[in-house]
Amino acid sequence: MRFLFYIILTLFTGIIAPAQSNSERILFSDYLITQGLYEEAVYESNQLLKLKLTKPQSDSALYFNGWAKYNLKQLLSSSETLQKVSSGSAFYAKSQLFGSYNLIHLGKYEQAIAALDKFQTRNETEQNFSIFLHSGIHLLNRDLEAYQLTAGQLPQDYYGFARELAFFNDLTNSIENNKSKSPILAGIFSGIIPGSGQIYAGKTGQGIAALLMTSGLAVVALENYHKRGPEKFETIFFGSAFTLFYVGNIYGAAFSAKIANDENNELINRQILFNLHIPLRNIFD
Repeated sequence: MRFLFYIILTLFTGIIAPAQSNSERILFSDYLITQGLYEEAVYESNQLLKLKLTKPQSDSALYFNGWAKYNLKQLLSSSETLQKVSSGSAFYAKSQLFGSYNLIHLGKYEQAIAALDKFQTRNETEQNFSIFLHSGIHLLNRDLEAYQLTAGQLPQDYYGFARELAFFNDLTNSIENNKSKSPILAGIFSGIIPGSGQIYAGKTGQGIAALLMTSGLAVVALENYHKRGPEKFETIFFGSAFTLFYVGNIYGAAFSAKIANDENNELINRQILFNLHIPLRNIFD
């Protein structure tokens, strides 16, 4: 179906479009986006960018191309395109801020900072949002001191992101007070009491399972040792199984602590990205 659309669109732009102005074709790209036809909008704006356009027309085509890619979740390509919109365009601020956000979402923090540093803010709102995104990057990097210095430059009651900034401030306190789980400590705990390291890491079910399995094998191994002696196959088999599960329990505890830290960091990152994104959509979309 889309292939047929592209054929029709190509005929349209190749035959009918000469009678149209480039401005009308740019409006058509905008129309495609409003209809949710993002792939078609990318195609049409790409065709436009091959033509000889005025600077305002080129900026508009770049913006619609980058915005359509943003909606298609093609964030890197979207960012690269949006950053090409010049400072004279009405779409400049939105393009630069969303282009930077795309890089932040992709974890390309240094590139995002470089893009924000090049952003030529023209009013207080644009400057505040540039600082706001900078503060979010510091928080994603867990550089709490840099976050506090940067966020301190912002009006805490600014309507555009007051709620999100308050959330970030609370999140900073939470990060400071909640220390990461130590894989080494988790391993030591499970070395003393099997499963306790997993429970320390927040994996209670895994901890109980490890305790039951390891202690059960220990009981069976000891019973065979006392009844049959150390040289019997049953004693060797269950003793080896106990040793294997005991060592695995220690390794599993350390790994559980690492996984718990990774999951917690991922959750925090998602919360930060969400609270960076919502104000941008509310103010600039």
